[in-house]
Amino acid sequence: MRGPLDGFRVAEVAMWVAGPSAAAILGRWGADVIKLESPKGGDPIRALTTSARGNEALVIPPGYELDNLNKRSVAVDLRHPQGRDFAWRLIDLADVFVTNLRLDALEEMGLDYASLRQRNPRLVYASLNAYGHTGPDRLRPGFDYAAGWSRSGLMATVAEPGEPPPAQRPGMIDHAAGLGMAGAISAALLARERTGRGCEVDLSLFSMGLWMNATDLTIGLLCGTPPQPESRHARPNPLWNSYQCQDGRWIFFVMLQDQRHWPNFCAALERPQWVDDSRFCDSQARRRNSRELISAIAEIVATRTRDQWAQIFDRHELFWAPVQTNAEVLADPQAQAIGTFAAVDHPRIPECRVVNDPVRFSSMPDTPHRPAPELGQHSEEVALELGFSWEEIARLKENGVLG
Repeated sequence: MRGPLDGFRVAEVAMWVAGPSAAAILGRWGADVIKLESPKGGDPIRALTTSARGNEALVIPPGYELDNLNKRSVAVDLRHPQGRDFAWRLIDLADVFVTNLRLDALEEMGLDYASLRQRNPRLVYASLNAYGHTGPDRLRPGFDYAAGWSRSGLMATVAEPGEPPPAQRPGMIDHAAGLGMAGAISAALLARERTGRGCEVDLSLFSMGLWMNATDLTIGLLCGTPPQPESRHARPNPLWNSYQCQDGRWIFFVMLQDQRHWPNFCAALERPQWVDDSRFCDSQARRRNSRELISAIAEIVATRTRDQWAQIFDRHELFWAPVQTNAEVLADPQAQAIGTFAAVDHPRIPECRVVNDPVRFSSMPDTPHRPAPELGQHSEEVALELGFSWEEIARLKENGVLG
């Protein structure tokens, strides 16, 4: 068994990150994913390239490689009637259709759910867009930075009070949405096996950002006032905060049950007198005097390196973590142990590895990923599977419909 979705066919008309990442996960889980791309350049993320370290002649598109593993690529012009016919023939035989195109564009091409459901009632139709599938902004374009990070409240919530909004790194909410969509598709396929009927599954970057911000938003719903950004210099719980070590590296304490950890924390910092100090002896006192305590903790943490503190914190069973750089993460033995960095059997990139999706199945063998396909690499192969003759394929190529 290659994966839990072995035997299912997925047709993808998607670009950039969120939609393609959902389909890539389905491919990793065993599905046959066929990506339909424009013959004129394909998925735009192909153009976001960089040079490999130590080999500037090797130009690679990291984003494309990551989110298009385990797929086949067909270059077909969906603006052309014959191109749309090609897509329909594929979708007629598919179990799943994944897209993140705008809803009006899908309707123009006859790739909306209402149209495809008439052709294939068993189809699971998975549509991901920026702001949702109903409401005044259903057609509004947007990447995850705008819809999922900025508008959802996340950007403002994590900012230091009075400071500019913090930047987000590429694809953070896109990838959360892709994984969420892959899970939703799997549930829809399970329901279809029971009922014989497909359904539409929709998800937006905005809704994923709201879900990631759900704890604070729910506090606002239940209490009337949502939490405001907190300064790290005045956190209500000083044992849930970041501190800088002597070597300039940072650690983060994550002790939500601060009273439980307080005696061990005082022992680790060699301040046993704090246990009964009226300023800090319980959660309420620490909240009232948080600035003073945070300043005192910061002074102590700054006296040792992070590696020195690591042994002390672990010996006293504190809940904490290093604030790691990406370079440190790439060398993290625990990340290696859980299979985070997966091999790719790539013809051009030596010793190619990418970040794996976070889900593991005991029944699925740990085999290398298949590399992201070249544009149109499988056009003829898929056309033959759909019943096109070589003569028809040649005509489609001559007309610029198939690449």
